[in-house]
Amino acid sequence: MSSHRGRNRHGRGEPRPPIWARPEPRGRGRGPTLSLAQIADVALGIADHEGLDAVSIRRIARELGSGAMSLYHYFDSRDELLDLMSDRVAAEMLVPDLPAGWRAALQAIALQSRDTFRRHPWLHSALRGSPRVTPNLLRHVEQSSQAVAELARDGVNPALLTTFVAAVDDYTIGFTVREAAAEDPGNRAAGIAHALQEPYVRALLESGEFPLLSEFTGSGVDVYIEDNFELGLGWLLDGFAARIGR
Repeated sequence: MSSHRGRNRHGRGEPRPPIWARPEPRGRGRGPTLSLAQIADVALGIADHEGLDAVSIRRIARELGSGAMSLYHYFDSRDELLDLMSDRVAAEMLVPDLPAGWRAALQAIALQSRDTFRRHPWLHSALRGSPRVTPNLLRHVEQSSQAVAELARDGVNPALLTTFVAAVDDYTIGFTVREAAAEDPGNRAAGIAHALQEPYVRALLESGEFPLLSEFTGSGVDVYIEDNFELGLGWLLDGFAARIGR
């Protein structure tokens, strides 16, 4: 990521506030004034359909029917555009009505987050560096804290709660990374079954080196439960409930 984030484009004066903390810029030229929300929405549409590399100021300007130069004064760098996009996506991770009870609340947050990552598969690559802390990302963290607040009030170690909330996030992100990498995320079971029938795989399984795998795959039962996100999440929540005696 750029090392000049937040600085004045011309290198003079104090660092500028982040993009979301600055007033909406006024348009230049004869065209209509564009809002940051409009620009971010177009950028999200491009990224969702073509990937993050396709997002550029010039491409957004073309989609909006605007001159590229009229958009450059909105941002000091492309990083600021990515920050704005990430903040818009983080808003989608917020659960509109958080259920009562820590378990139901964390499950709702995980499901909402998973749905968001599935709508924006490019988000994984955007998070490989250190993600910028944006207002909506803080709201997501606050909502996660709200989900386990009752446990904190009941005396559960706050450090343990923080670690567990992070574990739920890690599980959700890791699962969706695997989904995004699959050629056909909606039919992974069939893909696994097909891979097991490859001649070299069958030869390995029949070699005697993998007796348990041979038994499982030759039993005639499914070896993979389709769309097992909630199943694995349930196991994670069960483990934490047992850890804290709930």
